[in-house]
Amino acid sequence: MDENRIENNLNKIKEQIPVNMELKRKLRKRFKKNNNWIKRTFVGMAAVACLLTVFYSLDIKKIPDTIIPKVNAADLKIANQMSFVDIGGGVNGRITEYNGTIYMPISDKGLFEYNKEGFKKISNREINYVSVSNDGDKLVYSSNGNIYLLDLKTNKETVILKGDEVSIYYDEPSFSPDENKIIYTRKVISPRETHGFDIKESSLNEIDLKTLKSTKLADGSYGSFIKGADAIVFERDNKIIYKDLNYNKEKIVDDGRFPSVSPDGNYIAYEKSELKTDKIKDNISVKESVSNIWVTDTVNFATKRQVTSNISNEIAVEDWLKSIKPSDEAQTFETNGLYSYFDPVWNSGSNSIFVLKNANVDTGGNAMRLMKIDISKEKISAQDVVRRYLQAFVVRDDDFARMLMKNPPQLLTISNPHPVGYTILSSGTENGKIYVDAELNYAYTMESYYSIEKSRYYLIPNSNGYIIDSIKNLSKAEYINKNGSLYMAEGQSNVKLFDKTDIPKQYLPDGDYRLGPIAYSSKTNTLVFTIQNTGKPSVKLISYELNGKKFKMIDSINSGGFFELKIDESGRYLAANYITAQNTAKTYVYDLNDNKKIDLQTLIKDTTIQALNSNFWDGKTLMFNVNTNHQYLYYKYNPEKFEISIP
Repeated sequence: MDENRIENNLNKIKEQIPVNMELKRKLRKRFKKNNNWIKRTFVGMAAVACLLTVFYSLDIKKIPDTIIPKVNAADLKIANQMSFVDIGGGVNGRITEYNGTIYMPISDKGLFEYNKEGFKKISNREINYVSVSNDGDKLVYSSNGNIYLLDLKTNKETVILKGDEVSIYYDEPSFSPDENKIIYTRKVISPRETHGFDIKESSLNEIDLKTLKSTKLADGSYGSFIKGADAIVFERDNKIIYKDLNYNKEKIVDDGRFPSVSPDGNYIAYEKSELKTDKIKDNISVKESVSNIWVTDTVNFATKRQVTSNISNEIAVEDWLKSIKPSDEAQTFETNGLYSYFDPVWNSGSNSIFVLKNANVDTGGNAMRLMKIDISKEKISAQDVVRRYLQAFVVRDDDFARMLMKNPPQLLTISNPHPVGYTILSSGTENGKIYVDAELNYAYTMESYYSIEKSRYYLIPNSNGYIIDSIKNLSKAEYINKNGSLYMAEGQSNVKLFDKTDIPKQYLPDGDYRLGPIAYSSKTNTLVFTIQNTGKPSVKLISYELNGKKFKMIDSINSGGFFELKIDESGRYLAANYITAQNTAKTYVYDLNDNKKIDLQTLIKDTTIQALNSNFWDGKTLMFNVNTNHQYLYYKYNPEKFEISIP
């Protein structure tokens, strides 16, 4: 690989940064107008080079189905919320999960199994709805109007119901709690003369898996059995319906779609859209349908809890207002919120909800994402609120970040330099007010730039535990390369750390070179930097301990180059994003105590990997993503145990 090829590959990485400049421009304008305190806090924050992640470990053997003792839905707390899979476009089906393994149908690609082992295709069928049995041994799914049963131990697939591919289709199957029956939707359709079809009949039925006898239960769709009750929940005419099968009586739960009953039988999750009308002028109005996910109790639907916080799509509204022409006639713009939510599904432990979330504005990257909402009965601590806020900020889960703020801005925006890690420093009280101090680290892709911003987050109690009331910047330190010398700039101070001529000659490459990405640890007062040979395909990774003014060689590689460095909060582990001679992105994680490294790709099995990039450190846990056939899957890595897991 020659010099030009290395530089070209590095520049390609930089060009792949998903920044929507038009969106950024609009957001900046909006922030200037409406959110002065956010401006003070987040000026300089910038777009992430890749889509990012933070997660909970599901590395558990068996989750008891009573992990959340029964509390009213209204008393449930939102412990965490995170988007962790970028699925892409197209119509993607309903997922299902068992004990840390997610079964995910992807449009035009088949059914995949996603867990800590990797991302493996298990069926080529075009599947639009899949459910896992309560013991995790079987899947039932619908494909092209038929319903199939797959034994995961034997990989034997059986046709349970077969449509006629003309007018009768079977869809939306799921198991009964005892796994002896499957509830499904039978649809009778009438093809139109040109294209599309009309649904003439939609009924819920159950089939006995021993006798294969079917029985109609109700008119509707999206049916689920309820554990511990002879009852079902389903959807009809945009209403969530509960039906007592003993008494053949129905009750309306709420407006909404896509009902999903928790495996413990305690809660129903569903999507509900609420229509808002905003009258701009006498003859100009905006109608906006804002989608959110709700949870209610299965017993009398006594209480309800909204678990997402969608926001208005002001960008679409502003664009429309600019485009309309003066007229005496009434003009109405109909739009959706910034996000649309689909198909909430409970995990096997009944303590998390998976939701498909589609962005109705192009923020860069793929549109459809899989999000996980962790539910708890315990209030969230002040430190955890700040930690989750920083995570949501980094991964651009604006809806969740807003839930954690008393006076949130319309949107949180980020650009380059982008956040690469955060650390909770301390907490206390100031004038009787609880605060948490935290550090947020930023880096530029490919550039010798690193910064650390310390902020104080003031919190007040609320029903979820705490909410961020305001944020105050405490300090900002920048580490910058100027003409081959590295400086630390803080306030009015500008301190030269070292010049490239100070680097031991044995560490320098032959010929011309340049300084590349850097990272700094305040814990160890150590700077890590790279030297890229511009005449040969080689790169050096070197640390500089500021107290002792000592350089140390960490690694030397004879092909490719580093394009981003990130140090964990302890200062011991370094994640180094690297581009190979074949233009493949990968990540090495170094233990800076002994300079041993691991290639994260070696930990993922049965997966075609186009690229792997570290995203950020959540404490001592590294979040990274894998690009496999344009699906971006998120993992976390524990460097102390050499283990990976999924959210």
